[in-house]
Amino acid sequence: MTEHHAISRRAFTLGLGLAALSPLASLPETAAPGIPLRTAFADNTPAPSDSLDNFVIRLRPAGYFRTASVNQDGNVRGNVCHLFNDGTSSKLILENVTTKNDDTNWYAIRTLLNFEEHKKTGYSIWSVDDDSDKDGKVIHVWGGEYDNKPSRAFAFERQSNGTYIIRDRTVEKETEKKDIKYLAIESDGKDQDNNKICHKSKSIPWELELVGYDMGKINTTVRSIDWTTYSSYVDGPCWMKYVDDNKYLDELSIPGTHDSGTCSVDNDTEPQSSQAKCQQDYIPTQLLEGIRYFDIRLGRNDENGDPGIDHGRCYLLKKDGGFMHLSDVIGYFKTFLNENPSEALIMLASRGNDEATDESVTTAFAKVMHDNPDLFYTSSRIPTLNEVRGKIVLLRRFVLAGNSVSSHTWGLDLTQWDDKIKAHSGQSMCLVQDARGFETTGNAGDKEPYCTKVYAQDHFECTGTDKISWVDMALRETTNLTRNKVDVEDNDGAKVQVLERCWSINYTSCTNYKQGSNPFTAARVVNEHLYKSQYINPSGSDKTKSDCLKHVGIIASDFVDSALARSIYQRNYDAKHKPTVSCCLPDRMHMTYGDSLSDASLQDGKTVGEGHFRLVDSSNVLNVAASGSAFAIEYVDVDALGNETVTELRGSVPIDINPRALTPHFEGLEGLKAGEDVRAKIAASLEGKLETDACTAQLEFVHDANGAPGTAMAEGEAFAAGTYWVRAKGLLGDAAQNYTLATDGAASFTVAASGSVGGTGTDSGPGSNAGSADKNGKGNKGKSSGGKLAGTGDGSGIAAGLAAAAVATTVAGAAMLASDRENNEGASK
Repeated sequence: MTEHHAISRRAFTLGLGLAALSPLASLPETAAPGIPLRTAFADNTPAPSDSLDNFVIRLRPAGYFRTASVNQDGNVRGNVCHLFNDGTSSKLILENVTTKNDDTNWYAIRTLLNFEEHKKTGYSIWSVDDDSDKDGKVIHVWGGEYDNKPSRAFAFERQSNGTYIIRDRTVEKETEKKDIKYLAIESDGKDQDNNKICHKSKSIPWELELVGYDMGKINTTVRSIDWTTYSSYVDGPCWMKYVDDNKYLDELSIPGTHDSGTCSVDNDTEPQSSQAKCQQDYIPTQLLEGIRYFDIRLGRNDENGDPGIDHGRCYLLKKDGGFMHLSDVIGYFKTFLNENPSEALIMLASRGNDEATDESVTTAFAKVMHDNPDLFYTSSRIPTLNEVRGKIVLLRRFVLAGNSVSSHTWGLDLTQWDDKIKAHSGQSMCLVQDARGFETTGNAGDKEPYCTKVYAQDHFECTGTDKISWVDMALRETTNLTRNKVDVEDNDGAKVQVLERCWSINYTSCTNYKQGSNPFTAARVVNEHLYKSQYINPSGSDKTKSDCLKHVGIIASDFVDSALARSIYQRNYDAKHKPTVSCCLPDRMHMTYGDSLSDASLQDGKTVGEGHFRLVDSSNVLNVAASGSAFAIEYVDVDALGNETVTELRGSVPIDINPRALTPHFEGLEGLKAGEDVRAKIAASLEGKLETDACTAQLEFVHDANGAPGTAMAEGEAFAAGTYWVRAKGLLGDAAQNYTLATDGAASFTVAASGSVGGTGTDSGPGSNAGSADKNGKGNKGKSSGGKLAGTGDGSGIAAGLAAAAVATTVAGAAMLASDRENNEGASK
């Protein structure tokens, strides 16, 4: 198996909308250079901050990449607290030190070293240098227990946007506001290593990440409710609930972890020198941070047939120091999904070392699926999010063997991953799977064709500096990836075309011990680059609008925290939790002839944000004759000011084009006399036509002695005095195929006896009356139409404006039939 070492760790703190902070708060001049601040999704009511005791947390200035750590990751008395990229002293424990007579909740801050929360050594308390109340004094660590000194107590005040203002207790006279000091940094706006943490009269907002509980309180799993209540990244536990149901998983940007269980490794060295330790948080915390892709390696079984979780020959530990097994991982997943049923997880299961066999892993996983029959999605077809909410999507990198093979479906087969990667040449994404087939869907048992392709970047044997170009390549190719129609062959050899779906998995991890690199040091380099990438946090001169609109697939990284995870998953929706543009071309589009392609509807009701699709070749004609044909289209983004940007999202998509509905109306009916050529006074203008199209209507005249339409007039038949109906029964002209009649266009008129003036009227539907009008257009009640013809509903008479003027090529009153023969062909009554 390859030793994938992922990247991404501390990176992504997208700052929170800071305008709503306490009046005492000041904002950093900038976040990481050019990185936009983003709001934390909290309600407008500050959450309580009176229960932070015994929480393990992580802190960073809002919008910064770096976290609060200790210089040299040490616990030597006097070491300065500062900002650092991927330090191992970023986990802090808050201990309540409030006295009985104090209404404020004060906390001592202790530094926990080397990520492993079950190890109590290396415990140091934060203190203000010299216990001073002077502005700008640095914070450093001090040994021993809290000793009631005011310089070692801090109050956390949560703001409505999820950030915290942190003040210290350097003076006893709290009423003297000028003496209050706030936790801040030495150089505002400088997101750089060794920026010292100090106390100042001017506050800054901090983002707090709830990592876990102190071991003395609760063993392993942080509850989702506590994360939502106290963390600044409150959307982490449930970000998928803001994503449209109809999104396919390969259309999303999904944060993941490489070797997900490696926060604590048995008999291993510290992170700075370890080749096996790849994460800073345990799996339960990763779930809350927004991680949805997990890389799980299975080792030898214990006496109960439960595989241990390993990385190579190293077995992994839980927070309590015990060995981690497959049952523990599944337990974490089930607990999280029960609390957050809107979410879906992706699990890549692999055989981790030679102590496990294909048969032992197959048997163990078969038992897990048997015991949890509704927990896994095991099809090879990429699902929509709605299909898998509350489930684990299984990707498999172990070969099936043994007696349990036939008892289950086993998820997407990625067993050729290593061989395909090894044989792949060139710096590009490697196609590691092209699965095609049919699967039964729905209650009817219909078999649907599918094509699932998996592209992977997993170049791992290199330094962090060398890895950057591979990561960027994968991001670029993922955003430019188009889906095409491909053939799927059934058992009888018949071929069916289907739109392919494509996973893109970008491992940002690496290591190269020969060159002095390991997962930790490599992640420090790659993570910051990834954080500032135009594909993740575009801004300034590097901002490319088209990149913002596209998904980046699955990014599996080392040393992930919630800031990094959020910068990836927030690409799926905007700050108001509105799903962003579908970054995949639709399977099919539907439109009405004459409409712009920007008005077309997409298959499954998908939307494309504020932008729209358009034809790549504008000379193509979107008419009914071309309905169902494939057209080359591209996506155009439209910003809030109406500015358009053509993106690189393009491809070939079938477009269904429906005829445009027309509503005829009739002019020249008023004042008709017996014996006159009625046809010479009647024209059928068609509302809603395109100006470039010439299209007229065939007309049919109907009469009945009893005043109800029923008998079509014969060729040459004279118009005697009485009531008649005229209706359109067909379209003429080269453009006729692009239109359909909205109604039969029925209208009634009266032919008067010689010497008198006739009136006109229209029917508004079954049971309506045919009206008549005097020469001033004032309507009078006329004969019943018998309810057989649908009319315009205008009873005031055509002379008064029977219908609105149409965009038509026929001049009012000038279009007439060429002959009575054309008029009577195909008469239906």
